[in-house]
Amino acid sequence: MSHDWPDASIAEPLRRRLPFLFAVALGACTKPSPSESTPSAPPVAAAPAQAAPSGPAQSGECPMAIVPGVALGPIRIGETPAELARHGLPVKATSSYDSTEFYEVGPYHAKLCGGKVVDAWIDDLRKAPDCVTVGGKKLERTIDRLQLIGLFSGCKDAPPRTGGDFKECESGGLRVGWGMGEFIQIRVGKKGTRLDDSCEMLLDDGKPVALPAAEKAKMLQKVLDLDLLAPFWHREQPGRDPLKVIENEATADKPDLTIFGSKVIWVKKGDAQQQKLPFFEFEKLTASATKARLEFRFPVEGVVGHAEFEKRGDNWYPSDKQVAER
Repeated sequence: MSHDWPDASIAEPLRRRLPFLFAVALGACTKPSPSESTPSAPPVAAAPAQAAPSGPAQSGECPMAIVPGVALGPIRIGETPAELARHGLPVKATSSYDSTEFYEVGPYHAKLCGGKVVDAWIDDLRKAPDCVTVGGKKLERTIDRLQLIGLFSGCKDAPPRTGGDFKECESGGLRVGWGMGEFIQIRVGKKGTRLDDSCEMLLDDGKPVALPAAEKAKMLQKVLDLDLLAPFWHREQPGRDPLKVIENEATADKPDLTIFGSKVIWVKKGDAQQQKLPFFEFEKLTASATKARLEFRFPVEGVVGHAEFEKRGDNWYPSDKQVAER
């Protein structure tokens, strides 16, 4: 049986509609509709727990070696559907969404982006093949969850989700999930990635792109609304309200922005410096298909900072922010 967890790689608006469903009884689960684009299997009756069949072991390996960032049993990060079929296990495509595909490979599940595996998992460690290893050492399938997590380095909480939790370890190469019941889900992903990364993010090659004016305007407004900047505005001081913002390459279209309930005033940098106006400047904007970074400064307060954004679906969401005084 399968514990189907919402996959955050699918666009954010869709993800908010997906139920985060855990079966209280480990013997049954509900198949989502095709539009939910999550890996699933038809409901099955409860059966006595037993070791799931494994594919042919790789040379010198147990049937299920857990190798963070590399492999889970026979499933290798980076494999194609054709390569998955060579493991001697039944292979079934279960759903797809744009560049995202999901497969069942025997007892394993795999998520593919652009035709290559980026995430592989087994729903319950207790149902894994008899021989499970970590770092070449045999692992008991009934191992305590905290002991299991302790075998890996750099483990951090993944963003909260309804009904369950994840720890991400080994720079994203290993994920441990749990929720209602006693099961432990084991996932292996590419190092440097996160469980919630969409395929669009994973396939982003970093090449610069020009942002549509409407998207850029929303991003600039989110910077002005940052909580980290609030202590420095001092709108009661002369010249602070309305805020003066510098016209430059990053703000060439001079969108309508507001702060303190007033529209900002766009000014040329030379004029602002000559008149000694307290101005705010978006110094640099860089963006790729799914990531963006805005660098800014507020000289009158000696403040510099940056805000980073990630695109999920059609919207940009803040992913990092920093403000410092010089």
